[in-house]
Amino acid sequence: MKTILDFVTLHTPDLRATRRYYTEVLGFEVSEERPGGNAFVQASGAGLAIRKDPDAARGHSNVTVSFIVPDAEAYHAQLVQRGAQVLVPPHDGPFGRMLIIVTPDGHRLSFREGQA
Repeated sequence: MKTILDFVTLHTPDLRATRRYYTEVLGFEVSEERPGGNAFVQASGAGLAIRKDPDAARGHSNVTVSFIVPDAEAYHAQLVQRGAQVLVPPHDGPFGRMLIIVTPDGHRLSFREGQA
């Protein structure tokens, strides 16, 4: 049976602050609003949502969510200017030029250069 990724949900104890981080620092656009959560991006049918969860622990996550950006260096410069915590600066990785950040909630997000 073939499966298709629908969306990934990242849990946070502070939805308002996390929403602000994703829109103001990462530059994501809210594509849908629902009670208790926000879906931010749609790519090839998959989406990313954040959901308020008072029991979510801030800290290290064992999952990395990956995105495609047209220019990894330019996006890196934008993220640094906006105060994002860069875990791994732009480098040549197994899937091309990429960088990894960690969000205030401890989620790792990877951005690789490619055609969106």
